[in-house]
Amino acid sequence: MNNLEYHKAKIEAIKIHNPTVKSFFIRYDVDMPYQSGQFVIIDFGQLPHQFSTRSYSIADVHTGSLIELCVVLKLGGAATPILFDQNIGEELTISNPQGRFILPETIEDKIYGFICTGTGVAPFRAMIKDLLLIKKCTSPVYLYFGCRTEADILYRDEFESLSRQFPNFKYIPVLSRQNWEGATGYVHEHYKNVFEQKPNALIYLCGWTEMIKQTRDNLKGYGYSRTEIKVEFYD
Repeated sequence: MNNLEYHKAKIEAIKIHNPTVKSFFIRYDVDMPYQSGQFVIIDFGQLPHQFSTRSYSIADVHTGSLIELCVVLKLGGAATPILFDQNIGEELTISNPQGRFILPETIEDKIYGFICTGTGVAPFRAMIKDLLLIKKCTSPVYLYFGCRTEADILYRDEFESLSRQFPNFKYIPVLSRQNWEGATGYVHEHYKNVFEQKPNALIYLCGWTEMIKQTRDNLKGYGYSRTEIKVEFYD
C-alpha cells in the first residue's frame, strides 16, 4: 500500500447516474499517479460514527490530477449523505490512492474475470479500460455485472462500446428484478458456464458481501485457489 497522505482537492464536476448514484470528479492540486483498481479515503471530519473516514474506489484511468469516484447513497448512512450534498467547487480532504486490488504487472495468456454488483463495478471500469486500451490485452476478459433493473446498469454505453471494439471482451449485465432481452437472475448462474471447468484464470470480485461470499465459495469449489481470486468488499 502507498504511504498514506491527505490532500485538499476540489469537486470539479458531478454526474448523476440515477437518483442514488453519482460520480464525483475530483481535482488534486498536484498530479496523482495511481494504479487501476485502487481507492481513496475521504476524511469527513466529525461524523456520528466511530470513524470519520470512508473509502471509495477510483472509477477511471484518468491521468494527471483528476480522479472519478462512483458513489451510491447509503440511506441513513453517516458519510454518503454529506458527500451527496457537496457542490461543484467545494473542497474535500482526500488521501492519495491506496490499495493492492490491482492488475498484475505482467498480463499473461489467461482469462481475466470480473464479477460485481452495484457500484462494485467502479474499480472494474478502470481495470478493464486499462487492460484493453493501455495494456492491449488480447486474452478473454469477462465482466459479469449484477443489478436489480436496467436503471441500475452503470456505464452501460461505455461497456457496450468496448465489447464492440474488442471481441475478446464479453460484457454480461445480469438483472435480478426485471425481465429484459439480456441475462436475468443472479450472476452465479452465468459465470458458471465459463469457470466451472477451471480454465486458467485470474478472477476479481467486488460488491455486496453476500454475492462475494457465494461467488468465492463457488470458485473454490471449481478448484480455484486463494491466489487466483481477488476480493474487494464495499458494503
